[in-house]
Amino acid sequence: MPSLKLVSRLLAPVALVALAACQTVPPTADAPESASSTPPATSPVPQQTTPQSAPEAQMAAPLLVFLADTTPQPTWAEVQIDEATVLYLEPEAFLARSDLSAVEAGTAETGEGLLALNFNPQATDRLARITEQNPGKRLALVVDGTLLAIPGFLEPITEGRLVFMVGSRENAIRAAQIIAGEDAQ
Repeated sequence: MPSLKLVSRLLAPVALVALAACQTVPPTADAPESASSTPPATSPVPQQTTPQSAPEAQMAAPLLVFLADTTPQPTWAEVQIDEATVLYLEPEAFLARSDLSAVEAGTAETGEGLLALNFNPQATDRLARITEQNPGKRLALVVDGTLLAIPGFLEPITEGRLVFMVGSRENAIRAAQIIAGEDAQ
C-alpha cells in the first residue's frame, strides 16, 4: 500500500506537468488544420459516443469525472499522456458539475494545490457503486477539457467527497472558479 501511494504521488504530478505542457488550441476558421507540422502530444479527452449525446456540450463541460485505467479496456478510449504513458478512459463520464453540492480549493501541507469536490446523495451513491465494482482503477478528473488528475483507488469511495492534488494552489483556485462558473480570466 505505501508503494502504491508513492507511485501515485510520483505519477500524478508528472502527468499533470505533461498535460499542462501539451495543451492544444483548436484550429480557427482562417487557419487550416494541416498548418501544424506536428500532431498534438496528447489525444483529446473522449467524448460521449451515444448518438443522442451532444459531444460539444461534453467537451465544454466545466467538470467531468471518468473511470480510467492504465491497461486497455474494451470500448474505452485511449488517451496518450506522453510518449511512454497511455491512459484508457470509459467513454462516458459518471460524475459532472450537476452532481456537485460544493467545490473548494486549498493547499496541502506540502504546498501542493488541492481541489475538493462534494457530491449530492445520488452522485455519492453512484461513486460508491462504481468504485466498489472497479477496485484498482483510477478516476480521471477533467476540468474545462483538461485532464487535471488521475488518482487510483483500492477501496470503495463512500463519503461523497473527492480531493484531488492538482499541482499548484493557483491550479486549484482556477479549477474551482471554472467549476463554479466564475469568470476568472
